[in-house]
Amino acid sequence: MKLPGSSFVQALLGALLVLSEVLAAPASAQTAQKAIVLGWDGAVPAFVGEMLRQGKLPHLAQLIEGGAFANDVIPGYPSKTAPGFASLMTGAPARITGISGNRVPRAPQEQFTILESLAGFADAPLRAEPIWATAQRAGKKAVVAHIPSFADERAERTVRLAGYDLITGRDGIVTKRAIQTDPPTEWLHPPASNAPPIEIAFSIGESQLFGLLIDDPADAQLGYETLVISASRDGAEIKARLKPAPANVGGELFWSAPISVKSGRGQEAQSYLRLFDLKTDGSDFFLYYTRPARALELNNDADASATVRAFIGNGASILYQNGALGRSLANGGSGGAEARYLETMLMAQHQLMETNRWAIEHNPWDLFFAYTPFPDEAEHAWRGQLDPALPTFRQEIADKLRPLLEQVYRSCDDHLGLLLAKRRENTLVALISDHGMQGIYKRVALNQALQQAGLLALDAQGRVDLTRTKILYPAVNNGYLMINSTQRKSGIVKPTERAELVRKVREVLLALRDGERQIVAAIIDADVDGEAKGIGGETGGDLYIELVPGYDFDPRVGGGPLISDAEPYGTHGANSQLASMRTLMVFNGPGIRAGAKISNVQIIDFAPTLAWLLNLPKPKDATGRVLYEAFSEPR
Repeated sequence: MKLPGSSFVQALLGALLVLSEVLAAPASAQTAQKAIVLGWDGAVPAFVGEMLRQGKLPHLAQLIEGGAFANDVIPGYPSKTAPGFASLMTGAPARITGISGNRVPRAPQEQFTILESLAGFADAPLRAEPIWATAQRAGKKAVVAHIPSFADERAERTVRLAGYDLITGRDGIVTKRAIQTDPPTEWLHPPASNAPPIEIAFSIGESQLFGLLIDDPADAQLGYETLVISASRDGAEIKARLKPAPANVGGELFWSAPISVKSGRGQEAQSYLRLFDLKTDGSDFFLYYTRPARALELNNDADASATVRAFIGNGASILYQNGALGRSLANGGSGGAEARYLETMLMAQHQLMETNRWAIEHNPWDLFFAYTPFPDEAEHAWRGQLDPALPTFRQEIADKLRPLLEQVYRSCDDHLGLLLAKRRENTLVALISDHGMQGIYKRVALNQALQQAGLLALDAQGRVDLTRTKILYPAVNNGYLMINSTQRKSGIVKPTERAELVRKVREVLLALRDGERQIVAAIIDADVDGEAKGIGGETGGDLYIELVPGYDFDPRVGGGPLISDAEPYGTHGANSQLASMRTLMVFNGPGIRAGAKISNVQIIDFAPTLAWLLNLPKPKDATGRVLYEAFSEPR
């Protein structure tokens, strides 16, 4: 009998090795080679469900019909955006990721006081491995588009579009106060006008801009109907030529291309302009400009349009809240403020979609992650007015706001549709969200109660006096108290004194009442329940507070009432077990059981499940489980 040659033996051994790897791989992952993931910030499952039943979210309906869907997903604690996306991307809770809020206490504790913090976005170190780093180790390529970024996130070889790190200033409004009343300075090459031009002047960042209201001879409308913008009084250097139009769906057609300005640090930045109104007699106008942002650094950017590179990120939420867009519906307005605000959100969504369209077409990728800050931003603005459980609820206001919020959700669905259209063969598509939303109509200043109980003290200037303060609800506003322990810089509470302090805090806070209503529903001690709930740790809190529905935290110190009324709004950050904080998750594609409804899902389950489906190792710090029940084949 002739023995096989050595080359045959080597080939046989190689074939057996390949076969063993295939058999060891998860059956559901054998055909999923790529993945597209879209994160909707702050999606409310009940509202999504209503829109689905009405046929208003067709792309999401398509994703759910052919995939596995969970609409009761438990977020992290606190249920905020930075810790939520840190947990989604790593499969680990805040205690492990180190991201305990949108701002994070500084560490190590012995070097920093309870008053010091870092931004949870960009500045705070991510202490767990994100799934794109896991993919890199396996030789995969990833594009991460605007997912909240963190320091030390280990994404060196990932294409990382971090637009929120590029914002250099605030958005703003320019009105008739910008009209120059002094004798006008003569312009070089002035644009033609049938009426005397009216000059305006305003600033974005460090850039001084000039404008002329004109009656354009080429426009049949009588009176002033055009605004030209220049960086100097020279009509040959016009940056934008704007026509007024009321806010409306499709209003992005009336926005300027991004114009170059200097940021507060003298860096090049871009901003978009929108002329919402111009009186034909030139007596007033309403001009909005977006937050200036430095241009995205793109690979192979020769084909990238100005819109792709010039990030917006959000709508005009602060301007809407402070009334700069006009009087809100809840305060007797006509709806004009809401229409303007809605259009700024839709424009921001449009810009994100253009960036993602370019990025998915012009970069090699195995995993493509995209993010939109919506519907969260609109939910913050309007959820309080839409919550029938609040005593401030007014049906007539809710009826007017609901269609506007629906438009924001539909824009998110369009964003999903864009990515579905770019789906390649053997590609998994997932939709994720980080938390839900609850309506608020009152705020509670816990520091007032702590001060009255002698647990917190202020100095003569009204600042926290750490030499006399035992515990504080810090300005990071993450739903937890921080003990000024001797483990921290300038701390005074000894380990032997902690138990008595916690007992006293429970006594004080659980006794708080608003009339007959108890305000604090629960107090969770991170020393006792931290491991089980994924809270606490070096950059977390000590005592986590759950307020009753309708109440939010007020982190101020000093004077003022313990409980104050608030114009209704939406918020999140509460105990992740609350129904209002739950959110959604969808998987669709190779290896997924079509039509599956999955339950008992946490956001920390996303990364391990995605890794399994793509035949990747589990992210090394992940504690979440693989959602085997979503798979088309048995485990």
